[in-house]
Amino acid sequence: MVGPRPGLRRDTQETRDRLLVAFGELLAESGPTFGLPELARRGGVATATAYRHFETIHDAHHEFLLQLTDRLTDRLTGRLQSVPPTWTPRRRFDAACERWAEQAADWGPAAVHIRSWRGFLERVHLGDEPTGALYAALEPIVRDLIDQGELPDQDVEYAVLVWITMFDERVIVDLRESKGWPVQRLARVLGRSVLSALGGTPT
Repeated sequence: MVGPRPGLRRDTQETRDRLLVAFGELLAESGPTFGLPELARRGGVATATAYRHFETIHDAHHEFLLQLTDRLTDRLTGRLQSVPPTWTPRRRFDAACERWAEQAADWGPAAVHIRSWRGFLERVHLGDEPTGALYAALEPIVRDLIDQGELPDQDVEYAVLVWITMFDERVIVDLRESKGWPVQRLARVLGRSVLSALGGTPT
């Protein structure tokens, strides 16, 4: 999980966090067209300070992507831990979809500009920690849907990949900006599309 770095002083960590916030703002505004000097200016620090945190702008790209994945996983896990144990697998799936859409609507305008060149399952198999944590949050929901007959028996990795693909932040941002859909509608429609694609019967 991406979080405060061990050994960093509090003020140093706060500066790093501020630079990552600035990175997201610049990315959403203009895409990946800026360098560390521009990042430093937006973050309100000296250029030398930015270079102490990130050797290159690509290092900032990488850490920002890890932070987004980590945040999504935390929000999904927290939401699922808060639901009553009596909830059906379908209600847990719907709750996860809504929380996912909320998060993607928030950071999607920045995230659409940065993509890993590796596939999702490839990163899981390679042991990428944030991607593996996200998979671990989604996989039990899919298994429960299969066990309860909401989905036919199938390859669980494939099913999670379809879910990930359908909730791509580019899709969510496009529907928000082009169609004006609220988060609840995004979650409902995309969730039903996931179930349909996997052979389920949306209700």
